[in-house]
Amino acid sequence: MAVAVEFHTFTPPDSRLDLVRRIESAPREHAEAVLEAYDLLQRLHDTGALDLVNGLLSAENTVIAKVTDVVSSKQAVTALRIAMILGSALTSIDADRVHAAVKEAETRTPSLWKLLRSACSKEVRRAAGLGLSLAQIFGASLGASDSKSESAAGPK
Repeated sequence: MAVAVEFHTFTPPDSRLDLVRRIESAPREHAEAVLEAYDLLQRLHDTGALDLVNGLLSAENTVIAKVTDVVSSKQAVTALRIAMILGSALTSIDADRVHAAVKEAETRTPSLWKLLRSACSKEVRRAAGLGLSLAQIFGASLGASDSKSESAAGPK
């Protein structure tokens, strides 16, 4: 005689009941992580960081407009360009040679003759020329900003 076959209802792995079960068991499985998340949330609240983020999210269009204005300003573009130029110049410097020069300066004082010989080298003259050129550029910009501020203030 035939035996009746039990039918099981198929529940896919991402069914609603499975999700509820996983949510209910999550605190037990991840209790330490959940407690750390609560601590982090409390610290963010205590420092006012949550209020800041909430305000930024509320005023997102205004914040984006202000940041765009600042980033696209002439001063920001110039500062970024100068930073990139100096950054590329600094990456070309050999750190081992700088370390050796610092070690040598710490251990012994060079003679005047050695200093004069070094000062006459092509590399030192190139660096001195760059330094003087930068000093001229900064001086000219300071002079231009002084004349602008004097003209804005009016006659004395």
